[in-house]
Formats: sequence, C-alpha cells, structure tokens
Amino acid sequence: MNESRKSTHHHRNGKGHRIRRWFRHNKTMILICFVAGLAVAALGAFGIYRLRSIEAERHVTAGNSVNVGSAYRNILYDGQKYQYNAQITTILYAGIDSEGKLQPGVTYTDAPRADSISLVIMDKKNKKMTIMALNRDLMTEVRRYTLSGKDRGTYVTHLGFAYTYGEGGEVSCENLREAVSNLLGGIPINEYVVTNRSSMSFINNLVGGVTVTVPNNDLAADYPELQQGAVVTLDDSNIEAYIRSRDSDTDFSNEGRIARQQSYITSYIGQFQTLVQEDLSGTWDRMQEMDEFVQTSITKNKYLNLVNLLNAVDFTAGDYYIPAGEDEAGELHDEFYVDEAALQDKVIDLFYTAV
Repeated sequence: MNESRKSTHHHRNGKGHRIRRWFRHNKTMILICFVAGLAVAALGAFGIYRLRSIEAERHVTAGNSVNVGSAYRNILYDGQKYQYNAQITTILYAGIDSEGKLQPGVTYTDAPRADSISLVIMDKKNKKMTIMALNRDLMTEVRRYTLSGKDRGTYVTHLGFAYTYGEGGEVSCENLREAVSNLLGGIPINEYVVTNRSSMSFINNLVGGVTVTVPNNDLAADYPELQQGAVVTLDDSNIEAYIRSRDSDTDFSNEGRIARQQSYITSYIGQFQTLVQEDLSGTWDRMQEMDEFVQTSITKNKYLNLVNLLNAVDFTAGDYYIPAGEDEAGELHDEFYVDEAALQDKVIDLFYTAV
C-alpha cells in the first residue's frame, strides 16, 4: 500500500487549457495535527526568510472581491466591506516526503515534495481554532527557480511542488508559505513548521500513542487491525502507514489518506493539551531530540505563547476544514481544482469581520 510511484516536479508543457480552465472557474509524507506541529516547532529556531511582498492589488481570491485599502487588511466582497481580524495567528504545517536530517541542498528544484499541507488558524478574538487541510495536488500559482536559484516567476502547478522548487531549506519553506498565502488572497502566514517521515514515530510516542477510529478500509488488506470503524491506538508498527500510505495505483487515493489524517489530528489535539498542561517543561525537553528533523520559524518563546493560546481556544472535529473541489486525472499526477467560490466564502468567514 505504500506509495511507490516516483515523484517528479516537472510540470508538463501542455497545460495551457487547464490554466485557462482554472481562471474561468475563478479561482488538499503526512498531515499531522497542529499541536504536533507546535510541539516539534519548538525544537529549534531557524532564521525567518523574508516573505515576498504580496501584490498590492491582489484579491481575496480570484473571485469577485476587490482591494479597497491596504492589501488583505480591508476588502470589498459582494458589496460588503470587511476588515481583517488582527487577533489571528496562522501556522503552516507541511509533511515532507523524505527521511533523515532536513537540510538545504546544493541546487534548487530537486527538494522533496510536500506530501501533506495544512494551515492552522488560531483566533484569539473568537476563542476558536480551525485547521484547513490543503490537498497537495491542488492546482495553484507556485514560484519556481532555476537550478542556481534564479527566480523564474510563477505558474500553475501542484501546491506540493512549492517546497520542491526551493533548495530544501528556508527558500523551500518560504516558497510554500508564499503559495498558500497567495491562494488565500494574501492572508499572512505568521509561522511555518516542516517535518518529514523521520519524525512520525516520535510525534506519536510523545503523547503515548494516539487512539483513532479508523474511517475507511484503505489499509485493511495489509493491516487487519485497521478495519473501518475499529478503535486503535497507533504505535510504531502502523503509525507511518496510517498517516502516510495510499494506493498510488488508484486515482485520487489521497482523499482516503486525508480522511485518516483528519481522524488522527482530531484525537491528537486533546491528548497533547493534557500533556502540556501536566508537564510543559518536560515536553519541551523531550522535543529537543528531533531538532534535526524540523524546519521552523518558531522560537522557544513563540512556542510557549502558542501553547498558551492553544489552551485558550476550542477545537472540535467540525473545525477541520477540507476545501471542496474537483479531482482530475493528470498525465503524471492527480490534479485537484478547488471550488474557488466556496473557498473565498470560507476565507471571509475565517479571517474577516464585516464593517
């Protein structure tokens, strides 16, 4: 069941019709829960590569809203003025399809692909947290580079390749951050956390193993304990399969994987909240062990503040949002075209207040 098709990051040339289709319609390695991301985030401080400037006239998305103030802060949508909620903190999490130490490479455009991408939205004003799971196959604008790092501008391709086109370090992280920000109309991404397959067992064991209700039978043939509806506490023998594996010979199998990841994240959050409430310092100390498997913009002080914020917001299974859209079979990879109107409505709902 493990993914076996070789990933490539070369976007095929005959994509003009898909790009035009995308504009005509106006424009979801692993999805580990936000709390796990926060945990590993604290393991080390990495310098923050400056986020590229958002175009001054950029819309909320490619829909019917227009800029009436300063970039994303004040917008007009369906005739209503909205103001950005400044009490929101966003953290981008990505699970990378690699093992071993996460470090920059010698050249650009050959870094691993982001297998899983999610945005954590912590709203202090409304005391709620939302997790937006973004399909790695989502077709959107991504910045690409030459092997030597020269900026070649943006083009439409899979969101997961945004990390690939960097050098496997800060540029890759920032490139993915920019792509997600632009997808959401310039919404600022405050922090990022990137981990890879080497972190999976550690993150699971940090809370003593996560107990999940299995949502589908995708893994049942190879893992009999993972039958749909079964209640299982994941351990080293099945954690990687549960949150990473899919049948790469089946179109759109990433959807089943996302469903398993949703069950994992929902369960993990409660267990992690209990852990940090009981032993915040000890949890920090244990996280130091996987410093080399993490890339993040979060420092220790930020981590402590974010944990405090985590304990002040509510999260339920209904706060896990997967954007709707349409799957298409591409020549090399599955492609996902997001429902732009629905996503735009969600951006307004999550980030803005009517004025």
